[in-house]
Amino acid sequence: MAPIRDDFSAVRPIRRLNRFTQALLAIALALFVNYLGSLPEFRFRQDITSDRRHSLAPESIETVRSAGRRSPVGLGLNKGWVKAVVVTSDNSEVAQALRNKLLKLLDAYVLESGKQGPAWLSIELAGLDRNAPLLSEIAARHGPPEAGAALILTCGARAKYINYRELLTANAGFRGEELITSALIEVTEEKPAICYVTRGHGELGVDDASPVRGMSQFSRQLRSRNFEVKTLDLAISAEVPRDAAMVLIPGPLTPFSPAESGRLRSYLYERNGRVLALLDPGREHGLEPVLTDWAIFSPDAELQEPDPSRRTTDGDIALRRLDEKPHPLTKVLKDQDLPLIASRLRPARFDEGSAPDSTLGVWQLIFSSDAAWGETDLTRRPVKFDPARDQPGPVCLAAAAERATGIRKGIGGAGGRLVVVGTSDIAANARLNRGGNRAFMTQCAAWLSDRDRAISLPSRSVGEYQVNATASDFWSLALRFISVPLLVLALGLAVSVWRRRS
Repeated sequence: MAPIRDDFSAVRPIRRLNRFTQALLAIALALFVNYLGSLPEFRFRQDITSDRRHSLAPESIETVRSAGRRSPVGLGLNKGWVKAVVVTSDNSEVAQALRNKLLKLLDAYVLESGKQGPAWLSIELAGLDRNAPLLSEIAARHGPPEAGAALILTCGARAKYINYRELLTANAGFRGEELITSALIEVTEEKPAICYVTRGHGELGVDDASPVRGMSQFSRQLRSRNFEVKTLDLAISAEVPRDAAMVLIPGPLTPFSPAESGRLRSYLYERNGRVLALLDPGREHGLEPVLTDWAIFSPDAELQEPDPSRRTTDGDIALRRLDEKPHPLTKVLKDQDLPLIASRLRPARFDEGSAPDSTLGVWQLIFSSDAAWGETDLTRRPVKFDPARDQPGPVCLAAAAERATGIRKGIGGAGGRLVVVGTSDIAANARLNRGGNRAFMTQCAAWLSDRDRAISLPSRSVGEYQVNATASDFWSLALRFISVPLLVLALGLAVSVWRRRS
């Protein structure tokens, strides 16, 4: 029989094992708590600031809740239903600051989307050196993002691109919440808006990929924004279909017949319809009766722009002058300082000879320079301004009209709307992605189809809070925080030494 030992050598391995086990359990507990904290359904966030600057606006919260009710029902089906892809290709200091702000804001949206079940909004990072296949997949399905893209929201077959220019206001405010909330409404809409594109008059082809007479890229943009694009031959149809959200007339080469023009007049006036007409110079369109009803005049003239600062390097005309009165159609151009770019344009302005109508409002949207003019005789050489025949500058090249009466079937609000632009170049494949052409065209479609949601949320400051202190301040702060732990450590060592000696 082994002698009984009077020391603790046999107990020490067990004590070491216990301590090692406790350390493992503590690490496992910390990891598990952090994992649960990363899940939106287990997270809790309380904003204690007086102005609630770190919280979503009530309008944004209601938008997230409404979208959540439209998400797929079933275990795991709604996870990642809406995907927010943050593009990390731009590594500039400004882009990184905006990206950090954007990620914090998106985190609040993800947290809100998981309050009534599994989070249906997910965040992914993608760039040239990270998750490049995801960007390629999005570009193949929804079209390539323009340079400076910061965020892409996708939901099924729909997508919304947001770039860095849109995130900042003129006074350097951050308007990310406004843009994200609007984009969520756009990509999660259940019922698509139907856009009918006229044909039979040489218009731009809906799915034609040719640079000059095709608008396949714009058609894809509309489909990505939850529009259904269909063609419409007014020579065959007795009327504009009842499910039409808007009618697009993209650059007719031959005029509409009186019967076709009458169907458009009936659709606009009697059914509170919505029409976007892109009319090219030197072409008879036959829509004079329609335009007259809405106090818009588009004479057969071509813009002559002698100001070299209003020309691009390849000779196109860049229109930057906007009406001083704000309008939803030109807000996107003004906020981002983008021009409309086209090769040839015709006037489209308010008809000063129209009869007074208290129910009709007309806005002149985009103008040329003061030196430009509308030339009525292009056969004359050399081309020069004739005050007796030509229209002096500044020439209005886009106009919008809206009737304040009437209730559209199924939709309460304003009456009919008509937008006339003096060129179809801005919708053609060759120039859609130049300047502000794509932004203006998509905004026209949204305004005409009642999808320009009036999201007006306060902008936030881009700057981050930081501590400004000198080196002596930091040393003083460090000593205050270190002194208490050092005092406790010294006291513990003293007690340990005293116990060993005693």
